[in-house]
Amino acid sequence: MRNGTGPSTRTGGRRRSRCPHAVLAAAAVLATSGVTALGAVGPSAVAGAATAPPSTKVVPSACGLSALAKARQPVQITMWHTMTQTNNTWLQNSVKHFNGMQHQVHVNLVQQPDYPSEFVKYKAGLTSGDLPTLAQFEDTTVQQLVDSHSTVPVQDCIAASHYKTNDYLPRALAFYRYHGVQQSMPWSVSNVIMYYNPIDFQKAGLNPNKPPQTFAQVTADSKKIVAAHAATHGIALPAKPYVFEFLLAKSGGEYVNNGNGRKARATQANLTSPTAMKVWNWWNQLLTSHLALATGSDPNNIDHLIAIATGNAAMTFEASGVIGPAEAVLASGQYPGVQIRTAPLPALATGGGVPVGDGSLWISAHASLAQRAAAWKLIAYLDSPEQQASLAAEGGYVPIRRSATKLPVLVQRWTSDPNYEVGYTQLTTGTLSNANIGSLIGDYQGVRNAVADGLEQMVANKMSPKKAAAFAENEANTAIENYNSRIGAN
Repeated sequence: MRNGTGPSTRTGGRRRSRCPHAVLAAAAVLATSGVTALGAVGPSAVAGAATAPPSTKVVPSACGLSALAKARQPVQITMWHTMTQTNNTWLQNSVKHFNGMQHQVHVNLVQQPDYPSEFVKYKAGLTSGDLPTLAQFEDTTVQQLVDSHSTVPVQDCIAASHYKTNDYLPRALAFYRYHGVQQSMPWSVSNVIMYYNPIDFQKAGLNPNKPPQTFAQVTADSKKIVAAHAATHGIALPAKPYVFEFLLAKSGGEYVNNGNGRKARATQANLTSPTAMKVWNWWNQLLTSHLALATGSDPNNIDHLIAIATGNAAMTFEASGVIGPAEAVLASGQYPGVQIRTAPLPALATGGGVPVGDGSLWISAHASLAQRAAAWKLIAYLDSPEQQASLAAEGGYVPIRRSATKLPVLVQRWTSDPNYEVGYTQLTTGTLSNANIGSLIGDYQGVRNAVADGLEQMVANKMSPKKAAAFAENEANTAIENYNSRIGAN
């Protein structure tokens, strides 16, 4: 959620986000060496993007179901993915089972290093022809992929197969929808949640079963934690733009204009809106009062998580997909006496919701009709309640189907470890709105770069929240305008 969902790095003067998988890998490395998160690709438009507006017409025949029925079988397809470690093992086993249970389709998996690298390779493939039949892309690429005219909207297959979507979480579907047309199917989704040490709460005389739900409560609890010397700081604040983005969404704020890019193409950022300013001000107040620890935005920086383990902070924010690695580190005994619990993000007020982050499945328009249908058959399998329950239990992803939460494998996981359920709870909380559906932005990463720069200005240069927000908004607007101009959308 939307990597969904992340940590960023400077490349050629720009910052590149990392997805939750990259954070998972970093956490695992930490575990062995001694714990989108919701990221995006670079700022350039997809190579070969057409200037014509994306079509919103549903064409069931484009899914190729009849072609698959007539094709010599099995039809070979290639799926690009970014699953790592235990999630990669899970996917390999799942696809092996799929290949063995039927003979119409045979899937060849190709693992990519991470979301940014995958999308760079995909853009190059639009010229070279080296393209997958099906690919797992992150949440921040939706507008670019739609603009590229290089994919087949899965709405074609939904219509062709009379596929029922009423069991899906509405917000999970809505994020990957463009002007009423489902472009891709949610699959490996996550979102940003709170992590905290319940022992620190107990030391401060706080109820560990009642973590803060609002910004004001985070501030109040942080004061008690610091006063009691339960931890050096109440909370560790990573200057990661996806954290700001999710806090804003849960507080009811829209990231960009035109209904978060849902009513019309986004042309300006909303980083100085009244709601956004409340987030900027709260963030700054925590830092200037020394209740929060600033941990930066370096891509390999997981100091906000380490801060909990070392007693430097009692709370922080991170993607829900990090639960497994974080628990594995603690289980290794490296940080004795430290516990980790998860909770929904705080917001200006209770009752808000968050968007999804991380991965959805896209069908390539460069695939043959039979291959498109074969890809759809794999999507239906991976999105089945059984597979969703298994993936959620194994890797901490949020199940996108309600019925998946009733299956024994996931019921048992959530019962034995409630930390895994928080991402789902958060994704089903709050009335559906453009704020919590999530934003569509062409140069999504450019906007996130701007937010990170604004946050860093407050820390490094002591810039006021008002000036930092204006600085970030100006930078974001330039990125949005440049992208729209490049593809002829201005």
